[in-house]
Amino acid sequence: MISTSDDFDRLVGMNLKQFRQLSGLSQQLVAEPLGVSSQQVQKYEAGKNRISAGRLYLLAQLLDVPLAAFYQKAS
Repeated sequence: MISTSDDFDRLVGMNLKQFRQLSGLSQQLVAEPLGVSSQQVQKYEAGKNRISAGRLYLLAQLLDVPLAAFYQKAS
């Protein structure tokens, strides 16, 4: 069960990593349109840094997934 904001950060990061890998994109290719480093994407994926709403929207467009998909738990 997700109970804290840190849990949501980890869930969003885990989903980001999954969608990125399924798209066949490197962390660097995801980082460039966001204006961040590949290390920052790595931190997003680990749930260590939060992703802003604007960047999450850009990620959804880049990865061609619905915004809500970042908040869905794997079944």
